[in-house]
Amino acid sequence: MKEIECPECGSKMILRDSKYGLFYGCSRYPECQATHGAHQNSGKPLGTPADKETREWRVKAHDVFDVYWKKWDYKRKEAYRLLQSIMKLDSKDAHIGKFDKGQCQLLIERLKKQNVR
Repeated sequence: MKEIECPECGSKMILRDSKYGLFYGCSRYPECQATHGAHQNSGKPLGTPADKETREWRVKAHDVFDVYWKKWDYKRKEAYRLLQSIMKLDSKDAHIGKFDKGQCQLLIERLKKQNVR
């Protein structure tokens, strides 16, 4: 598996296990406390590691997007196809966990134009 770089300090991130499951933690812990999610079966990173500000924007984007697709009773697959369409992305890139700050802001802007909230 490809080495993951800490989005906060640039050090290597290490796959770790906790009572909550697998995750990536910075090798400089406790000086750097950056973490990143991992698939519980494979240990594969969930999305792309991001700094704190980008992670906060991803949460905001998910909050707005989730309201939209749940309001219309879409299934998860339909929701991701909708995300592809709204963001003009292919299926491998249409995941908020891969978005940068600008993409999150653009998604929120486009959804608000749809009168989602």
